[in-house]
Amino acid sequence: MRRIAALALSAGLALLPGCNLTYFTIDIPDFGSKSVQGVWLWRLSPQTGAYQRETQFAFGPLQDGVLDYTAIAADGTPPITISTHPGIDPENPARMVLRILYSRGDAPGYYRASTYNSSGDSPLSTEIVPL
Repeated sequence: MRRIAALALSAGLALLPGCNLTYFTIDIPDFGSKSVQGVWLWRLSPQTGAYQRETQFAFGPLQDGVLDYTAIAADGTPPITISTHPGIDPENPARMVLRILYSRGDAPGYYRASTYNSSGDSPLSTEIVPL
């Protein structure tokens, strides 16, 4: 599965004291044609200098213009299911732009993303986003 997902910070959001919630936007050009099942968000480890899986966003089916996804943190935090209204390009219906809510720990970091399907993971995004 050779594709690269474009990752961009959309807007920051802090809803509750102690919570570090933010949205990021990801453009998946082959969402439909590759049957993308989800996104991994990778965080740069200050200790190793390598990107490590931080959170998995597993997609449910697209129904009536709404995509449910479950955020599953690599640290074992209980998963949470959230909904988003994806942007679909009428000229390329396989392409989808998603705005995903993410809760990070106290320390900000640098992130990249990959998508996955039944064939495996895509390469990490070329764009690096501070969150």
